[in-house]
Amino acid sequence: MKLVDPSGNEVTSKENKDAKELEQQMSKKIEALLEPVMNKVKLSGAQIPQQQLMQLSSAAQQMLFNRMIYNLLQKIGIEDIDEVLTEDDVEELSTSLKNQVKMVDSKDMQDQMQQMQQQDPES
Repeated sequence: MKLVDPSGNEVTSKENKDAKELEQQMSKKIEALLEPVMNKVKLSGAQIPQQQLMQLSSAAQQMLFNRMIYNLLQKIGIEDIDEVLTEDDVEELSTSLKNQVKMVDSKDMQDQMQQMQQQDPES
């Protein structure tokens, strides 16, 4: 979670007790959100690959964050998302997301899949 001061500079949890407390609260909420899934996995005797566990944690965090934003917007009376999110914001984030995507051709993808299957023959 990133917090910023009134000047827009990031305040890390090491520098800010409030930020550290918010991170701990968020972690507890994520654990509570994931608990039924983890219990189901334990009861089944199955295991979740580390990558999928990371994806689940990330999805849980995003779900909670989205709900917090929704609740906050409702609380302050924002009815139109355009009041808080402009087309420029979407374009800027789209460019950032596009820059994070690594493109591979189909041959490279097949090679990667074969390597993964060789490393994990249970797949």
